[in-house]
Amino acid sequence: MNEILVPFLVSDAVASTPLLLAAIGELIVEKTGVLNLGVEGMMLAGAIAAFATAHRTGMPFLGVAAGLGAGVALSLLFGVVSLTFRANQTATGLALTIFGRGFSALAGAGFVGIPAPALPKLHVPGLSDIPVLGPVLFGHDALVYLALAMLAAVAWAIRATHLGLVLRAVGDSHDAAHALGYRVVAIRYAAVAFGGAMAPWRDWPGPICRSPTHRSGRRT
Repeated sequence: MNEILVPFLVSDAVASTPLLLAAIGELIVEKTGVLNLGVEGMMLAGAIAAFATAHRTGMPFLGVAAGLGAGVALSLLFGVVSLTFRANQTATGLALTIFGRGFSALAGAGFVGIPAPALPKLHVPGLSDIPVLGPVLFGHDALVYLALAMLAAVAWAIRATHLGLVLRAVGDSHDAAHALGYRVVAIRYAAVAFGGAMAPWRDWPGPICRSPTHRSGRRT
């Protein structure tokens, strides 16, 4: 039974991590009253940027930095179009998703089937060797624990800090927040950039590169 249960729980934790990080980022974005439907595009573009950088350099953490940079860059592009030029947020987000899909399919075509440089797994002496609970709770890479820590930190910040109050105020009534002296557009830009930084962890890191083209139905 354990031979089936343990791999399932481990793979479930790994697979849910990118979705959790992206959801945390989008939560902050929407708290400020911005709807970014381009998360899918940022996830795909950031993932291929992270994988390509890590593969070329052999440094997984440098790939993490590249993924963050790509996600932030695309999110700021969304911010310029929707916040500065006041374009429709729904249309802008969908356009960003389409762009991300196309970019990742084109850039990732040369990496299909190439082993991905994975982040090192954490090992806690004694705890990691506990049957079932050891590998499930204490055998993941740093991003899994980062996602859980970010979830707790963001939940606390939104409810119990002045920053969280400001974010909610901007989202609930930007006119009132502006009247109180808060720079609404700048706050929304910061939230959008944070959302972009949380988005790129969809297909990487992992043991095998799954080309982003599989999202459009092409077999890898």
